Amino acid sequence: MTQPNFDEMSREELRAYLLDHRDDEAAFHAYMDRLAAEPVVAHGKPEDLQDAAHFAEALARVQKIKQERRNRGE
Repeated sequence: MTQPNFDEMSREELRAYLLDHRDDEAAFHAYMDRLAAEPVVAHGKPEDLQDAAHFAEALARVQKIKQERRNRGE
């Protein structure tokens, strides 16, 4: 069996492949590399972490953005 070209797959396609082929270490590493290469969404200032209310709001914003990205298939 030939190995698929993970570089040509979208992140969602690669994730789906990985879920169907859980023993494929090359797919796992390709997916982890892809995730590590993605930018991290950060909002606010470090001082916001000192205030629990601001931290909770910032965390909720980040979670909302991540969910919106998942819904769009990014």
